[in-house]
Amino acid sequence: MVYKKRLKFNPDDFNEAELQHFFDYEYQDRGMLKWQGFFLSDHTSALNQEKQEAIPVRRPQQRAAEISELLMAAWQSKRQVILQLEEVNDDQIPKEVTGTIAGYRENEVAVQITEGKRPVMILIEEIRNIRNGKPKRRLNDV
Repeated sequence: MVYKKRLKFNPDDFNEAELQHFFDYEYQDRGMLKWQGFFLSDHTSALNQEKQEAIPVRRPQQRAAEISELLMAAWQSKRQVILQLEEVNDDQIPKEVTGTIAGYRENEVAVQITEGKRPVMILIEEIRNIRNGKPKRRLNDV
């Protein structure tokens, strides 16, 4: 047996002006709160990790000869390096590239950022500073 539940309010009982008044003055939308339930734990942990990442500090300009020596040593040893570039974003935070040196051209260096993808070409004159090792990812590691 199918029970039909009687509606408390019949939609035909309301006119458009009453509905507009209700949504304009009485109904309060919860805004973004109603979407919080759609975030997965992976999303929230990624957002929290992004908040904790250290902001790169502008390092001193190294001499061209020193940069060339460090690039050559990193290329020969196949170790990971962090290149700080002259390029900055709107907040004056310098751009950093982490990867292994895959090769040289006349005035460019090829940096392998992720395995399997093509190396990124960076002009040597755009490199401000080079240092060895993996970057410190969290503020409490600094």
